[in-house]
Amino acid sequence: MPTQNAFSATHLVPSCPPISSEMVLGLIVPSTDNLAELELCRMLKEDGVCFSAARIKHQEPDSPQRAVENLYQHAHEIAHAGELYDPPGVVNVFIYACTSGSATISQARLEEELRRSRPRAFITSPMTGALRAFHQFRATRIAMLAPYIDEVGAVIAECVEESGFTVCSYASFNLRTDSAIAAVAPESIFEAACSIDTRNWRCRTSSVIERLEARIGKPVISAHQAMLWDALRLASYEKPIAHGRLLMLTR
Repeated sequence: MPTQNAFSATHLVPSCPPISSEMVLGLIVPSTDNLAELELCRMLKEDGVCFSAARIKHQEPDSPQRAVENLYQHAHEIAHAGELYDPPGVVNVFIYACTSGSATISQARLEEELRRSRPRAFITSPMTGALRAFHQFRATRIAMLAPYIDEVGAVIAECVEESGFTVCSYASFNLRTDSAIAAVAPESIFEAACSIDTRNWRCRTSSVIERLEARIGKPVISAHQAMLWDALRLASYEKPIAHGRLLMLTR
């Protein structure tokens, strides 16, 4: 290290205006999920938007009965995760990036928890985004493809139906862990979705949404796509994004 007497610095003036227009979306991601950031970055490559992720602890269930119980525990972590973003106001829109958790924990509860640490911020989730997207497309009947075991899939289907929609068909890969879900090949998803005319799933889907919509002739809504669309809407981001009909809509 140089001594104080030996140190000399030249102070420079930035040649360009300060960066003030870039949007930061805060991700609250379960600790076992290594897919959400990847899928979101694949769908949104704009320089003016970035994602900043904080992780909350998630215990993989040791039995089907514990699967839903473990998801409820996420609610207690939301306020702390929001508090990690300093200074307050640097992030105004958060995404709780857990599909099954957002079917288990209501939107009202997510908002209540986030307000404890970031009272002026907004929060959305895969389920909240999907339900709003269904309304946007005036859909009434939903065909669903999910990766989950039956106990978790039943919670998601129930959440959709309690929100006023009819789940007309449901299929699942029946996977228990996030690592197994992330390993499902996009082509497997495409083939399974074609067989049921799907509207909603959470897997590695960014590369097949547009191809699937062209095949079945209907809007396709994935979990990651839905939460991204709703977060951008909350953040007043208006540019269309070429990853399915939903992201091309005016927000």
